[in-house]
Amino acid sequence: MKIYYKKQTHLTKYIESTQETSFYKEPGFLEKIGFKTKEYPDIYFHTGALNSHSKTMIENSKIIIVNSGILKDHLVDKLTVDSSKIKVIYPAVPSCKFKKKDAKIEFYKKHNIDENIKIVYFTAKNFKKSGFLSFCDILTKIESTNFKAVVSTKDDKEKDFALDILKHMNLENEVLIVEEEIFKIADIFLLPTSFVNFSVNVVKAMASKCIAFVPETNYAVELVDVFSIMKDVNDSNTAYKIDMVLRVNTELKKIQKENYSVGKKLTLEYQEKKLNQIITELKNK
Repeated sequence: MKIYYKKQTHLTKYIESTQETSFYKEPGFLEKIGFKTKEYPDIYFHTGALNSHSKTMIENSKIIIVNSGILKDHLVDKLTVDSSKIKVIYPAVPSCKFKKKDAKIEFYKKHNIDENIKIVYFTAKNFKKSGFLSFCDILTKIESTNFKAVVSTKDDKEKDFALDILKHMNLENEVLIVEEEIFKIADIFLLPTSFVNFSVNVVKAMASKCIAFVPETNYAVELVDVFSIMKDVNDSNTAYKIDMVLRVNTELKKIQKENYSVGKKLTLEYQEKKLNQIITELKNK
């Protein structure tokens, strides 16, 4: 079975460890001049930009695996490809049972946070493009006082960028910066990202019983509660919505529970099962 991918993931590692595979090689000189038949992958794991090379892979591979239904629809609309060839396997996270109330105890004690305070959280690999400035702007518009904003990063450059923004907006004392991810501790995950590619942090948030706010331009939007969809990175209604759930605990818990019911299913085992079904279907053709 020939496979091809641009980025190694849990799925690519899994298929290589469980199936007899060979990595697809680009056509050689003889194929290019027509003396040998061009061969293409059996399974192509599509990630990243849609360029001429990925278009060729999508149009000629037997199966294409993508990480969202929105991306699948986009490819079908843009390219000459049968929709049945494109399979959706959502990003996933390791399964883990936990109680949010228990997870909060040590963190709250360490940072001297009152147990009635809720956590509004932001983290990303690229703070600038992932909307940290918009995150801060939204914070300034939240009227409720029963929350603490927390940001996490291990990258010194991202931390310096965040500190500059916080100082400029007079938020240095309002936002806590930590190194570790705190999805299991947070209550609301706010990601006003300009990236369209599916943010796996949204899955992490949902699987950790968080409300996850994300713009409708990001592919992860198809998983979140309608209430949490932002029209754009500067959606003026976001602060109002966060205010509401901070004030109405029953609504906060309701959406958290709904998100968790979706997120807890998006495990690595889920991915493996979906991939095995696709492989079986391919072999039976």
